[in-house]
Amino acid sequence: MAYAYHSTGRDTVMISDRTKAQGLALALKAVLNVAKKRGMDLDELSEAAADELLQYRAYDAEHVPMAINEIEVAVDALQV
Repeated sequence: MAYAYHSTGRDTVMISDRTKAQGLALALKAVLNVAKKRGMDLDELSEAAADELLQYRAYDAEHVPMAINEIEVAVDALQV
Protein backbone atom coordinates (compact mmCIF):
# COMPACT_ATOMS: atom_id res chain seq x y z
CA MET A 1 0.00 0.00 0.00
CA ALA A 2 1.33 3.43 -0.91
CA TYR A 3 1.35 6.25 1.57
CA ALA A 4 1.54 10.02 1.36
CA TYR A 5 2.85 12.07 4.23
CA HIS A 6 0.92 15.03 5.53
CA SER A 7 2.55 17.49 7.88
CA THR A 8 0.36 18.78 10.69
CA GLY A 9 2.95 21.26 11.84
CA ARG A 10 3.95 19.24 14.91
CA ASP A 11 4.29 15.79 13.45
CA THR A 12 3.95 13.81 10.28
CA VAL A 13 0.91 11.61 9.70
CA MET A 14 0.76 8.78 7.16
CA ILE A 15 -2.27 8.96 4.92
CA SER A 16 -3.19 5.86 2.93
CA ASP A 17 -4.32 5.92 -0.70
CA ARG A 18 -7.77 4.87 0.51
CA THR A 19 -7.99 7.88 2.81
CA LYS A 20 -6.92 10.18 -0.02
CA ALA A 21 -9.53 8.61 -2.31
CA GLN A 22 -12.22 9.14 0.32
CA GLY A 23 -11.20 12.78 0.61
CA LEU A 24 -11.33 13.24 -3.16
CA ALA A 25 -14.77 11.60 -3.32
CA LEU A 26 -16.01 13.95 -0.61
CA ALA A 27 -14.56 16.93 -2.48
CA LEU A 28 -16.29 15.82 -5.68
CA LYS A 29 -19.62 15.53 -3.89
CA ALA A 30 -19.18 19.02 -2.40
CA VAL A 31 -18.43 20.55 -5.81
CA LEU A 32 -21.41 18.79 -7.37
CA ASN A 33 -23.65 19.87 -4.51
CA VAL A 34 -22.66 23.51 -5.01
CA ALA A 35 -23.27 23.16 -8.76
CA LYS A 36 -26.72 21.74 -8.05
CA LYS A 37 -27.54 24.57 -5.62
CA ARG A 38 -26.52 27.07 -8.30
CA GLY A 39 -28.98 25.55 -10.73
CA MET A 40 -26.63 23.57 -12.92
CA ASP A 41 -27.90 20.37 -14.51
CA LEU A 42 -25.76 17.65 -12.94
CA ASP A 43 -26.43 15.15 -15.71
CA GLU A 44 -25.16 17.63 -18.30
CA LEU A 45 -22.19 18.49 -16.10
CA SER A 46 -21.23 14.83 -15.59
CA GLU A 47 -21.59 14.15 -19.32
CA ALA A 48 -19.35 17.12 -20.12
CA ALA A 49 -16.79 15.89 -17.57
CA ALA A 50 -16.85 12.40 -19.11
CA ASP A 51 -16.36 13.91 -22.58
CA GLU A 52 -13.44 15.93 -21.23
CA LEU A 53 -11.82 12.80 -19.82
CA LEU A 54 -12.34 10.85 -23.05
CA GLN A 55 -11.07 13.55 -25.44
CA TYR A 56 -7.70 14.53 -24.05
CA ARG A 57 -4.56 12.43 -23.90
CA ALA A 58 -3.35 14.33 -20.85
CA TYR A 59 -5.58 12.11 -18.70
CA ASP A 60 -4.32 8.65 -17.77
CA ALA A 61 -6.36 6.33 -20.02
CA GLU A 62 -6.12 3.51 -17.48
CA HIS A 63 -8.02 5.55 -14.89
CA VAL A 64 -10.54 7.33 -17.13
CA PRO A 65 -13.32 4.69 -16.89
CA MET A 66 -13.00 4.62 -13.10
CA ALA A 67 -13.09 8.43 -12.94
CA ILE A 68 -16.21 8.58 -15.10
CA ASN A 69 -17.86 5.98 -12.89
CA GLU A 70 -17.01 7.97 -9.75
CA ILE A 71 -18.56 11.10 -11.25
CA GLU A 72 -21.72 9.21 -12.18
CA VAL A 73 -22.00 7.59 -8.74
CA ALA A 74 -21.55 10.96 -7.02
CA VAL A 75 -24.21 12.61 -9.23
CA ASP A 76 -26.62 9.73 -8.61
CA ALA A 77 -26.05 9.97 -4.85
CA LEU A 78 -26.95 13.67 -4.85
CA GLN A 79 -30.10 13.21 -6.92
CA VAL A 80 -31.72 10.75 -4.52
